[in-house]
Amino acid sequence: MKKLISLALVAALAVTMTACGGAAAADSGSAGQTEDAAAPAASDSGLSYQDYEASDRFVASAEAAKYDGADEWPETTWNFDCSTGDTSTWAQAGYYFNALMQESTGGKVNVAVYAGEQLTNGDQVAGIQALMDGNTLQVSLHSNLIYANFDPRFNVVSLPYIFSNYDDVDSVMNGSGGESLKGVLSEYGLKCEGIGENGFRQITNSKKPITAVSDLSDIKMRICSNDLCAEVYKEWGCDASVMNWAETYTALQQGTVDGEENPETAIASASVQDVQKYISLWNAYYDCLFFCINQNAYDQFTDAQKAVIDANAAKAVEYQKTINRENVDALVKEWRETGAMEVTDLDAIDSDSFKNSASGAKDWYISQLVSQKGMSDADAAAFVSAFAK
Repeated sequence: MKKLISLALVAALAVTMTACGGAAAADSGSAGQTEDAAAPAASDSGLSYQDYEASDRFVASAEAAKYDGADEWPETTWNFDCSTGDTSTWAQAGYYFNALMQESTGGKVNVAVYAGEQLTNGDQVAGIQALMDGNTLQVSLHSNLIYANFDPRFNVVSLPYIFSNYDDVDSVMNGSGGESLKGVLSEYGLKCEGIGENGFRQITNSKKPITAVSDLSDIKMRICSNDLCAEVYKEWGCDASVMNWAETYTALQQGTVDGEENPETAIASASVQDVQKYISLWNAYYDCLFFCINQNAYDQFTDAQKAVIDANAAKAVEYQKTINRENVDALVKEWRETGAMEVTDLDAIDSDSFKNSASGAKDWYISQLVSQKGMSDADAAAFVSAFAK
């Protein structure tokens, strides 16, 4: 097994898209572009499956759930879909889930990973729809921002400054907030096995360090196609415009726009650091990922078998979050040491200036839940309160 993703591999992550608001707005690459598949790896049990980035903590032959049921596992192949390329932590979670399931079932249940939305021609919204239908896809890892195309409730994760750090994220996502989102997913016929991570969307630009909201007044920002994002930048008084991610690198290079925002791994995979001088680790926005299985596909199995699926899926989500956070730490360290970008840390940023200027975002979002979902003011406020106090 290969060791955990090295710094060199992190910097070359392919097609790490933090897709925002629609199929044409895939951040950090071109959907459908993947690297050549690695040769299958042989496990301790003799099974062969697509290799994944391993460490002492994540070895499928040791970590796979044990099955003690009486029923035979049916020969099954599930198709796994994600927006990002083979080397991304999203796809690696799929490969790890496949390895775990093969180990638990003696090779009876396989998970075929189609990174980069290969089965839907790069269309991320279509990827989620295919998962809901359950015919082409049975398992996927997709961002809350793409799910927001189906239901505005998924935008709640993207409210500004509701999370200060990973501890806040884990507290909410492992608590009532995460459970409420899993409940919404169940309305769409999906079994959410866990909530993974794309990460905090950090802000970069070519003009100056951004440490307060006033610094945005003369910055031309590229933003993703998301109505909540547009509203927040409007409240910040920033000249922000929606732009397809495929066009953004050239626009940054030519000065058509001055800056953008994305998680660190997305920034690195698109080489944004080559055309941006400054990055501010402001932790203003956060993207989560939903590890979902089509409910009908899931229900084909017995309760004892479902328990194994649940345990293995939870392990795959834990794996994805762990290696994603390690990648982020490695990238920031590299940028700081090499000077690829000037790094402004969170403690040097006047976060209150951003929070105060966008104080109307929560009420605006609640009004969207009322108008678009028909929720009462009280129900909409209660839903949001699990995330933004």
